[in-house]
Amino acid sequence: MSTKKQKTNYVLIIGIALACAVFFGLGGYYFGKQSSNTSDESKQTPPTPSSIITQGNALLKLETYKNNQYGIEFDYPQNYTVSTGSTGSDCSRVTSNQSGCLVFLTLNPTGSDYPPKASFWFLKGINFINISGQISGINFDAQKKAWVLDSLDSTPQVLSVWRQTKSGQEIIKVANGGSHGSFDYYIIPNYENDEVAIFSIPSSYRLRCDNFINDRPKETDCNNFYKSVIDQYNNGEVNTDSWLPKNYLDSIYAEAEDIVKSYRQIINK
Repeated sequence: MSTKKQKTNYVLIIGIALACAVFFGLGGYYFGKQSSNTSDESKQTPPTPSSIITQGNALLKLETYKNNQYGIEFDYPQNYTVSTGSTGSDCSRVTSNQSGCLVFLTLNPTGSDYPPKASFWFLKGINFINISGQISGINFDAQKKAWVLDSLDSTPQVLSVWRQTKSGQEIIKVANGGSHGSFDYYIIPNYENDEVAIFSIPSSYRLRCDNFINDRPKETDCNNFYKSVIDQYNNGEVNTDSWLPKNYLDSIYAEAEDIVKSYRQIINK
């Protein structure tokens, strides 16, 4: 009886050992397979934050404007058209020294000629900057060593740094304009090289379709465009003096500040 019992115990022990071996062997294979899948997935690197930006639930791929001659670049969504200004290298809006006008670009997020376009300038000569508005101007005060908003009806206001670019350059932000529209100006100075980059982004705009009175088809097209914007963004209620709704401009330039912050100067020009 004792011998039979021992044999039974040995069989039972061997059976349990085999069952454990099968169980842990299958478990090890399963977890090893999962680890392998995880490793394979990690190799599929998602786009880096510098290559996409988010608009609502959509991811917008970025293009890069790069100027090797002056060593500057910035990123912008692929729905934008970046091109040389219609009047060439015209920096009269931002400087009194045209010889310091190095780059002038327009940035158009819609493909239409009717909404106002954003602009970009790259200039030599910080002391010549003069962004004129109807009642105020923006310039660099060499004595104060500061950027100031100089208004006709108040004392000059020293402007503080608003943000920094992703590469660490300071950005001064200030609004300026007149009776037909206003812009937010983003000034990015490089004091060491006496250079400055300036972005202007429309913040308000009066659409003057009557400017096309001698071109009836274009005037009609302009009015149709204005009506479509009013219907979509202003519940069909026409604004006084044909101002475009602010939420429309906010919408089409939703990525503008990301563009500004992406500006950088290339070290090796």
